[in-house]
Amino acid sequence: MFRYGVPVFVIVITLFAGCGPLETQENTIEQPVEQPHGTGAGKEPKGVVRRPNIQSHNARFYHESQRSRVSIRYRNAGLNPAYSVRTDLAVFLDGNSVLIEKDTFTVPTLAPNKGLELRGTLSDTFFENVMNGKTTLLMEFTVRYQDEQGQEFEALSTWQFSRSTLELFLIEERAN
Repeated sequence: MFRYGVPVFVIVITLFAGCGPLETQENTIEQPVEQPHGTGAGKEPKGVVRRPNIQSHNARFYHESQRSRVSIRYRNAGLNPAYSVRTDLAVFLDGNSVLIEKDTFTVPTLAPNKGLELRGTLSDTFFENVMNGKTTLLMEFTVRYQDEQGQEFEALSTWQFSRSTLELFLIEERAN
């Protein structure tokens, strides 16, 4: 037993010694740079990109008071305010664009972690066609905005209505 026990014990110890924590590659940020005293500015890590980042979520299609409505929430998930925020909401039934009444179009400034909702109203006939499966509803939400330097960004999300869950689900999301 001693003849086989020692080699097995050595192999087990070798395996445990080689099974340390996995090495991961981490993104490092350079040490904070102190601002001159009296400027009121705090320490800011060098190399951190601070810009707005608008994301859409919670798209909805519902029927209320003899009207079909679509809505989408969006928020600035970035670290800086977004300026000149222009939104566009388009609805397509079987690939054909449908005219909708939109509630809002442009917001001058959207602060970080601040969210808004864009709503639109469709004529009542669309609800029945979507609910009985005669048409496929797609909703496209586009938002264009600028950062502090005036650089323009665009984010697009495409949502499709599912009759089985009665909700819109995200098909595609793009941002530049």
